[in-house]
Amino acid sequence: MSKKFLVTGASGFIGSHVADFLTSKGYEVLLFDKRLSKFKKINQKMFLGDMNNSKNLEKILRNVNTLFHFAASADLNESNKKPFETVENNILGTVKILKACVKNKVKKFIFASSIYARSEQGGIYSTSKLSSEMIIERICEKFKLKFVILRFGTVYGERANKFNTVQNFIKNSKKNFKIYRETKGNEIRNYIHVKDVAKIVYASTQKKYENGYYNIFGDRKIMVKDLLDIIKSQVPKLKIHYAKKDNRKYNYKVNPFTYKLRKGKNFRLKKYISIKNGIFKLINKS
Repeated sequence: MSKKFLVTGASGFIGSHVADFLTSKGYEVLLFDKRLSKFKKINQKMFLGDMNNSKNLEKILRNVNTLFHFAASADLNESNKKPFETVENNILGTVKILKACVKNKVKKFIFASSIYARSEQGGIYSTSKLSSEMIIERICEKFKLKFVILRFGTVYGERANKFNTVQNFIKNSKKNFKIYRETKGNEIRNYIHVKDVAKIVYASTQKKYENGYYNIFGDRKIMVKDLLDIIKSQVPKLKIHYAKKDNRKYNYKVNPFTYKLRKGKNFRLKKYISIKNGIFKLINKS
């Protein structure tokens, strides 16, 4: 096929699965990340580099049709521990990639956002995603670059990051036969497998999804304690312990779509300089 795709963050959890699915469809797929991918296929080409290096990106993006931007600070807690690094990676990095896309006349920009972008929870991580979304829309509108914003919910599956909740549940159940949940387990999630995510990302390359925002999560709501019961059914020796209270600072409990625009209050002076006097003084200023 003539289309050439570039996946940033291609060594990571979702990025590597997306790259594999695109390759399986016969496309030429380029991988870009700071570290070598353990999952790189023979017919994929890997580029090592930092997304904040604009010159490096501009060379790689030549003749690329669609860019899939999955490189980011993705760990919720780590992002909030290092807010300035998160801003640099998630916002400034995205801006530099956008600039390189515009210069190389890339046709479409597909962005891995998060449902936390619409949430009061998530701290600086949420802010970085929402800010990136707004910048992407405006830049793409100005330079006629098609875009798709994909807001991912709770993704699980093979190759998951060390901070992935489901991955840690399974790891602890197999290694220690114990899971300590720092909540009562009554939070609700719509878990989605990473291979289903890869299919959705591929589908978003279609014309009908251009210039849109899409929430990506599973088709079924489930309580965390019900998920843990599923795991226990596979590991009978497993002991599950719940906290009496949820003391987590950034994670959402039920519905993350809680963000409200800050309208702002009007600030009033007791007395203002009238527009007539203000203009008079400007015109007659010595």
